[in-house]
Amino acid sequence: MKFKKLVSLLCMLAMVFALTACGGKEEDQKSNETSNTPATTQEDNNEPEESTEEGTEEVAAEEPEVDPYEAFDLGGREIKVGIWWDYFYTSEHTDITDDPGLSNPETAQMKLDNVRRIEEKYNCTIKFVNLGWEGIIESINTSITAGTPECDIYLTDLQFGIPAAANGLAQDLTKIAHENSDLFADKKIIQPLEGLGGTYFFGEQGLPQNGIYLGYNATMLDELGLEDPRELYKRGEWTWDKFAEYAAAGTKDNDNDGTIDVYGYGGVFTDFVNGLMMNNGGAIAATEVEGLSSTPVVETLEFIDRIYNQDQSGRPWNWDDWNDNLLAWADGKVMFWTAQAWLLKQEADAAVAEGSELPFDYHVVPYPIGPSGDGTVSSPVSGNWYIIPVGVEEPSKVLQVFEEFLNWHKGETEFRDDPEWFESCFTTYEDVELAFECGQNLKLDIWNSVGFDFGATIWGPIVVDKTSTVAQAVEAAKPVLQDSLDAFYSK
Repeated sequence: MKFKKLVSLLCMLAMVFALTACGGKEEDQKSNETSNTPATTQEDNNEPEESTEEGTEEVAAEEPEVDPYEAFDLGGREIKVGIWWDYFYTSEHTDITDDPGLSNPETAQMKLDNVRRIEEKYNCTIKFVNLGWEGIIESINTSITAGTPECDIYLTDLQFGIPAAANGLAQDLTKIAHENSDLFADKKIIQPLEGLGGTYFFGEQGLPQNGIYLGYNATMLDELGLEDPRELYKRGEWTWDKFAEYAAAGTKDNDNDGTIDVYGYGGVFTDFVNGLMMNNGGAIAATEVEGLSSTPVVETLEFIDRIYNQDQSGRPWNWDDWNDNLLAWADGKVMFWTAQAWLLKQEADAAVAEGSELPFDYHVVPYPIGPSGDGTVSSPVSGNWYIIPVGVEEPSKVLQVFEEFLNWHKGETEFRDDPEWFESCFTTYEDVELAFECGQNLKLDIWNSVGFDFGATIWGPIVVDKTSTVAQAVEAAKPVLQDSLDAFYSK
């Protein structure tokens, strides 16, 4: 189904409009927006004269908005951004039609106009250089280590961005950002990513569409007389124990032939581990030291052992067919599953294409909170992130200019954030809100990207082969993980 645009939903994310109201104090206004309202004159500041016309009222003049950033002269400097695709718009472009993929002329013009404004304000140019994927990696590993970065800013994938930051090649943004930076205020423009003992990564702020959560078959729950887990979540009662109770109730042999037909839970183990672990305050590989043996992670593995081996409410894992694990929910084979927006839409659209809708009602709920969790809903980090390398001349000014570059929408984030596709992935407004909430708090854990085979060392022995206890599997795997981390951070 289609929803109306959720401009009000953006308030939940960044309080988009709250600080740009008329008449607000200057020190509270953190927007980069440049007002078209003329400056107030001394005459305007005098007490207004009483109107001589009956029925007329004096309208108070709006206070001009304040630019939080002081202009400076970069002497024609070129700020170079390393990337692996063609980017629009930069100083090299003179017309919105320069972009062969132009789709929205209004926002395209806003971006191009913003480039011209920044060029004039700072006497600089902005250039994006398509170095290619391998070229980015090579440039980071050679030019930065030599002390002469080829680019002032690099876009990185975390698989090569994290080693760069861990080995001292990226600036800690909190040490170079302007005191009025959006980094320290509303975070409407840039999204910082904390980890490795600092804030080395940032991205363009946007709708948090990459969260992970649990999907559930609401029709099955209704038939079992179980309360909607969204209501339990609202009351702070959506816990591991409650989830286990529901999953056990949803595991059924419908035809009494001795074979389970529907399991309480089924999905891909990567998202299941992250969802449970992160909402229990844990991390396997968030630092250079393994976290596999930490209490929150061990608790997570023990809970997984409970679901699969004790309660036997987890659908048996299929090594031979990843999609069999991922898509079992669409065939009504599980009551709860690992869900993301794209997956829900993909299967719902596929059903319609085949001539009918999915034959059950479904919704989403955050992962339950574990015994070591603090109630914060978290999801793993994904996507690409910028770094400012060590060795860049005047990095504070580079960051300030780039922040204004990203603020082409001048705080009017509805121009940047179109939730239409995301909304179409869900069946209710409440589900959209919960899915956004799950994507707001991102946690950095790279266990799936450091060469550590979690499936072979942990998931297989505990869940599939059932040859190891949790304690045995952790004891055997933690030195393997530590070796992987050591190798990863030494690259």
